[in-house]
Amino acid sequence: MQYYKLLLISLVACFGCTSELETDFSRLGVQYFPMEVGAYRIYDVHDTNYYLIGPEEENYQLKEEVVDSTIISDTEVRYQLHRSKRADETAVWKLDSVWTTSINTTRVVAVENNVSFVKLVFPIEENLSWDGNSYNNRQSEFYQYGESQIDTVLAEQAFTNVVQVIQSNQGIDPLIGRDDRLEYYAPEVGLIIKYHAKWAYDQEDGIVNTDKIVAGRQLEQTLITYGKKQD
Repeated sequence: MQYYKLLLISLVACFGCTSELETDFSRLGVQYFPMEVGAYRIYDVHDTNYYLIGPEEENYQLKEEVVDSTIISDTEVRYQLHRSKRADETAVWKLDSVWTTSINTTRVVAVENNVSFVKLVFPIEENLSWDGNSYNNRQSEFYQYGESQIDTVLAEQAFTNVVQVIQSNQGIDPLIGRDDRLEYYAPEVGLIIKYHAKWAYDQEDGIVNTDKIVAGRQLEQTLITYGKKQD
């Protein structure tokens, strides 16, 4: 389990031998967010942004690659990710953004576009909930693990014991809009599916037009391959 190496080294003095640590980490669920320098994941993305003048749609591929790691404390490691985009497999990758992720034995905090979100908490348990915004200044928003683990197939790859994180499942409100945000994580792989649909209907003089979306975004991100860059 190479992606635990830095955290295992930093914790070994506190907990004992490495083999025992790996067993403990497995019970916690840390394997659902594996991180190692050189590791990457590539996704197909369908991204729709809604504006008053109408929607703008974009299809592209996204690569997330771990490029650096830093031991923050005896119990925490921070990783730096380069996120690159390309139109399709024939195009050249272009750096889009740099994110960071901090992992310890209680939670995973990802800094996305300078905003910190608690993506997972440990141990992973069905229906367990937590405030995803506890590390930023936004209003509290409670995430929750799904009721059961699932199996799925993506790009002809089978994934088992997948964990669902429900960030919001308000569904469609005919008076406001929609807010459904779900993420799925596979052991030893990480994020495999991200589905965010949050948008608002047009309203004029108190009348809601459910045929017109004027603000928001719908993002569908699906894993197509993953691996580790060779030295």
